[in-house]
Amino acid sequence: GLEKNGELTRIQEAFIEEGAIQCGFCTPGIIMAVKSILNENPHPTEEEIMEGLSGNFCRCISHYQVIEAVKLIVGGK
Repeated sequence: GLEKNGELTRIQEAFIEEGAIQCGFCTPGIIMAVKSILNENPHPTEEEIMEGLSGNFCRCISHYQVIEAVKLIVGGK
């Protein structure tokens, strides 16, 4: 997992704070995509976030919450 010493990462915390999780089926892939986006660019624009997540699909939640979680991480919210 991404956590260290049993602590959640900021990505995981932001997903919880923004309600960007539901059944959990797609969540690991989306979180790893977000990690990759932020590794490449710590301050992506909303368009860059959407492009980076374009290969992921979730039927439970709106991608709006995922985008808001990433914006929370990068301080754009």
